[in-house]
Amino acid sequence: MTASDWAPPLVRPEDLERLTEHVHVIPDGSVPGVPNVGIVVGSRAVLIIDTGIGARNGRRVLDVVTSIAPGRPQRLMTTHVHPEHDLGAGAFPADTVMLRARSQVAEIAAEGLRVAADFRGRSSDYADLLEGAAFRDADIVFDDALELDLGGVHVRLRSMGANHTPGDTVAHVVEDAVLFSGDIAMSPPPAFASPRSSMRQWVRSLDVLEEMSARIIVPSHGPVGGDELIDGYRLYFRDVHRRASAARAAGRTVEEAVAEIIDALLPHYPDAGRIAGAVRVSCAEIQENTDDE
Repeated sequence: MTASDWAPPLVRPEDLERLTEHVHVIPDGSVPGVPNVGIVVGSRAVLIIDTGIGARNGRRVLDVVTSIAPGRPQRLMTTHVHPEHDLGAGAFPADTVMLRARSQVAEIAAEGLRVAADFRGRSSDYADLLEGAAFRDADIVFDDALELDLGGVHVRLRSMGANHTPGDTVAHVVEDAVLFSGDIAMSPPPAFASPRSSMRQWVRSLDVLEEMSARIIVPSHGPVGGDELIDGYRLYFRDVHRRASAARAAGRTVEEAVAEIIDALLPHYPDAGRIAGAVRVSCAEIQENTDDE
């Protein structure tokens, strides 16, 4: 994809949907660089989940929040710290409470704005939206989990370990049985975006998500769904691991296995880069098991 192919990654407030009594979503419209933005409204406070990329998008989200939850104290969390999820946070008022898993804080300290620099290279639209963007400091930092009482609705935030990124965090809206799964369960193929990402960990995370018994799953990107998003990723990982194990047992190098499995899976999962990442992670874990024997 060339720079001219990247559409402006703008959140579209006019597409706001109400999913349940307390949960609203601004859908991504399948536009690259745009997240599904969540807004959970209680009688005492409102939680915003992801922000869009840069202050311009953050202001769009803020306008929606103030229109549907006027005067309510704001809580803000992000499913992970990639630019389209996190770097609109600076547009929110100073009294908005920023919630971060400790793993996100550590990732920001280690990586800084490296990924944002990559995003700026996509197009002039991305560069303009990210002008002056910076991570917002956390007001509340939690380790494994944090429970919020918004008034009439509870939201459990959970730090999930290194799956898509080291700071993956999900939000379970308990009374409404809605789960904001981040990139851990979506329709698009999974992306291993960090050297610390682990297929074993990701499969364990899918088990944790399943135990939440959510009726509606809102992923970071792509259409809202249900258990099929979790099941689809589980089957994908199982298939990649089976094929990688067979290729390595047959004496293929890692890169030969990558090429072979891309050819097999590309008709079903149209993203060669993501398939390659999954195969390399699987091969590394297969090698670890062999070394431990």
